[in-house]
Amino acid sequence: MDTQLPGRGHAGTTQLIKGMTSYRPDIDGLRAVAVLAVVLNHLSSSLVSGGYVGVDIFFVISGYLITAIISREIGEGRFSFARFYERRARRIFPALLAVLAATLMAGYFLLLPSDYARALQAAVATIFFASNFMLWKEQAGYFETIDTKLDPLLHMWSLAVEEQFYLLFPVFLLLGYRYFRQRIAWALAACALVSLSGAAWLAKENSTAAFFLSPLRAWELLAGALLALGFLPPIGSRMVREAMVASGLAAILMACFAYSERTTFPGLTALVPVLGAAAIIYGGTSGPTAAGRMLQWRPIVYLGLISYSLYLWHWPLIVLAQYANGLEPLTPYLAPLFLASLLLASASYHFIEQPFRRGSMGTSRLALRSKAGLAFLLSLFCVVGVAKSGFPDRFDAQVVSLDKARSPLIPYDQCSNSSPQAACFLGAPKGEPSMLLWGDSHLLSYAPVLQEILLQGNTRAVFLPYLGCAPLFDAASLYNPACAYSQAEVKNYLVAHPQIKTVLVAAFWSRYFRQDGPVKMISDSDKSIVGVAAAQTGLRATLKWLQQNNRAILLIGPVPTYSKNVPAALALETVTGKKFMRSTSREEKLNNAPFLSVVDEFKTSVSFQYMSPIDWLCANECQVVKDGISLYRDAHHLSIHGAIALQQEMSRGFSLKPAVPEAAKFQTSPGLGLAGLQGLPTQSSTTDTD
Repeated sequence: MDTQLPGRGHAGTTQLIKGMTSYRPDIDGLRAVAVLAVVLNHLSSSLVSGGYVGVDIFFVISGYLITAIISREIGEGRFSFARFYERRARRIFPALLAVLAATLMAGYFLLLPSDYARALQAAVATIFFASNFMLWKEQAGYFETIDTKLDPLLHMWSLAVEEQFYLLFPVFLLLGYRYFRQRIAWALAACALVSLSGAAWLAKENSTAAFFLSPLRAWELLAGALLALGFLPPIGSRMVREAMVASGLAAILMACFAYSERTTFPGLTALVPVLGAAAIIYGGTSGPTAAGRMLQWRPIVYLGLISYSLYLWHWPLIVLAQYANGLEPLTPYLAPLFLASLLLASASYHFIEQPFRRGSMGTSRLALRSKAGLAFLLSLFCVVGVAKSGFPDRFDAQVVSLDKARSPLIPYDQCSNSSPQAACFLGAPKGEPSMLLWGDSHLLSYAPVLQEILLQGNTRAVFLPYLGCAPLFDAASLYNPACAYSQAEVKNYLVAHPQIKTVLVAAFWSRYFRQDGPVKMISDSDKSIVGVAAAQTGLRATLKWLQQNNRAILLIGPVPTYSKNVPAALALETVTGKKFMRSTSREEKLNNAPFLSVVDEFKTSVSFQYMSPIDWLCANECQVVKDGISLYRDAHHLSIHGAIALQQEMSRGFSLKPAVPEAAKFQTSPGLGLAGLQGLPTQSSTTDTD
């Protein structure tokens, strides 16, 4: 990127172009703040919980600098699309291709087949600046096909957003200067407002789209562009300038430390870091400030200079280190990883970035050809690797089998999120249903064993899994407005169908019964309560309502849960010899104490039956594998094998004689037109958004 930055001009093309040769070291300092926030957040979210806002700061800086460069060249009559994109290629590709090559080389020796195949796909998407679309498509559904935290190229989405923006933005500027020069800033302001409005609207409805799609991130780049175009007049008052830059820095720091992964983001919440970055740039344009001088401290400026390489290298290093450590926490290695990232970034900046940008690596044409050739070879290798499913021959059959368990078929997933009137049925193929099965994705994971038990007992049941929704009456979700509607539908259905005598409830209780959980309730005193208190209130009220309405209750408790993907950890345990730490019965009961305390209130009731997977799976150390097959498909969902392993214990809860399972026998009611397991529409998964 060009280091010649805009000076103090503001109101019109002539004034904008004047003073364009002054270097802004405070902007490199701002870059340092942004990249440090991202890197520290990725090393450990507890260090800087909202550090992901560093990407938004980068967007503002980029929009400011690139707009200034293009505007200056247009004003001087020397703008060339060929030169602009050639300069972008010099800036972006050398370090990027080096990171891709190094990551894929190291990944060949470390990554499991599914993760390596995913990295190969991501590398191709990165080369063609489409990785944001890839991530959006993969995460648009409830279930993800991969564990994104194990994707060494996950962070490349931001490059894609930026480069997609610059495909059209220079054209818009060129046309604007030619046909509506005096109104170009207002036109961009209108575009920014539309982009922000769309992002704010989608942040709650479809946060994945708001996060990854460039039209919904464009307003952040346009915020910087408006500053470069002199949309705001210069600040004459030193006091106002000082206050603005200091407030901008404070806003960024507030977002870095007050935001977390639970914050609805982006959307309106992104205004805080974006306006903070804009305030620092805007205030510095009008003159020096105390906060600006802090950002000009030499070590900070140097971090800003190497920020692009640091951003590229740090995440692959973290992911590969996680693999080498058997997915165990990297806490003891955080400082060495940070230092290694800095050293790699510094070397990349001096020996890769700078030589190509200065042209010292040969002629422009030769340099471009060499980069194009390397990109082609990398793409070819990636295509072959994806076709070969990540080169599974690198590992033995046991490792490959465990790795495949991360993306299994999910029976009955097409039954999710249906209204009671359009629900699937499990069990007996004919007759009136006498049971209702209600829950979230954990209920869905029990579907194969529930089908077997219900068939054995000739019982027909309405099957209602609502993904991500706690099965609690009159409770709201902080993240999914549809949950309250589905709960009301279930209650109304039970009122209208008194022949349903039994309700089975199963859910990811460990998620809901925690302080930062998504459940929200209104207490008897009309006060809003959230977290553990809300979940306890909701479960207690739900069980009482069911009993008062003459329903017998079968409540399936929580399964042991882990912080890592279980089959992946088991596969790496086989490869590295580093033992995957199992949970214990004591740990699980302690972690689920708020849930179990409510259960204890109902255990003496004759209409209440509690089934405890923790007791079934944890004599002391919890079981995660049986007959060499993982009982889980991710960190907390049981696999088909895991669900069937609980059939005997679960059958006792139903007071039904267990049947011998047949792997391909599961089926729903023929009246619904649903075939057996082999013919069902299914979806791959290793983790979900719970």
